Amino acid sequence: MSSKPDASTKILGFKYQEMVALKECFEAKDGTKIYLECLGDVSDRKTSTEVKHSIKDDKKLIDTHIDFWKTLSNIITEYDTFRFYDKFILHTTAEIKAGSIFEKWKELNKTDKKKNILAITSNDTIKSYYNNVKAFDKKELENLLEKFEIKDNQESAKEYYKKILLNHPAIKNIIREPNREQFLCSLLGYISRELIVSETFVWEIDIDSFRNNFQSYVNQYQIEDLNFPISNATADLSSKENFHFVNILEHIQYERKIGTSMNNYLKASESQIKMIKARASLCENLDNYDEDIKDDVLELKVSHLDQLTDKCNTKEKSRRFFDDSISQISSKTTIEGVRNIRSYYPKGRLLHNIEIKAIDINLKLEDESK
Repeated sequence: MSSKPDASTKILGFKYQEMVALKECFEAKDGTKIYLECLGDVSDRKTSTEVKHSIKDDKKLIDTHIDFWKTLSNIITEYDTFRFYDKFILHTTAEIKAGSIFEKWKELNKTDKKKNILAITSNDTIKSYYNNVKAFDKKELENLLEKFEIKDNQESAKEYYKKILLNHPAIKNIIREPNREQFLCSLLGYISRELIVSETFVWEIDIDSFRNNFQSYVNQYQIEDLNFPISNATADLSSKENFHFVNILEHIQYERKIGTSMNNYLKASESQIKMIKARASLCENLDNYDEDIKDDVLELKVSHLDQLTDKCNTKEKSRRFFDDSISQISSKTTIEGVRNIRSYYPKGRLLHNIEIKAIDINLKLEDESK
């Protein structure tokens, strides 16, 4: 009976490795491959990651911790293969012990790292690994240690599954919450399958193939685009003094645009709030949309500024700039994940940019940016 928990924890360690590999697949560049149990626990032939999992919450990475010494020794043993790697990572759920040689590892230079690890007192557990490291060329050891990162205190398997994978943007932004766990399990099954069907017994994940399969899984759970939530908000002109964009319109003597502008601004703001409440994953898309409007209008502004002269009526030119800006962005009724966007939304988000002072529609000869 006592051996079963030990076997289970070892299997859990392998499953944890698969989960780390899956996250790498989410973030890998097109055309690459992710290897498991080859060139390190997880590798893309540029970065090699050793994945160490412990079920103990208080596990500490001490000077003579076998996970570090075995990892370093293995790299040295296969150094001809690893020589041109950019990075080596020890990904561990253990926490670096205060006062150990690993404390402030990121801040140490390669020479100090070498001195610290060679100065420790070896023991029977790490003796063979330590001797292998000590016998290695010291200059090459420094170069290796310069590339060696320690990611300590990483989430345990259960937390990694819940916090990192289920909440990864690759899943969270496209799969409804009730379906995310089932979708994730499909992807983890795909990772295991690639070893089972391998004719060479090399466990590799071709990222292009992974993305094709990912999309086929997504199609089963795809979230339909959100139908744009219409707002019927209307402006209370008695509160117009509270709005910066109203003050600007008054300054350029465009009072007749104030009522319509306030309506567009309030409707767009209410619709945005409704979209975020309905689907929080749209936040980034909506922010990008506002940013695109700002960029378009600021680019248009440059051409209007070029036409200014000392004899210009800048208020009249500012009114034309405002009209041209409204005209240019009115057709921007496409947001990823949203359908049937109403024409008031881009106009209202332009006014939002003016309200937060990201855009100034009051043209001045000395104006060079906003």
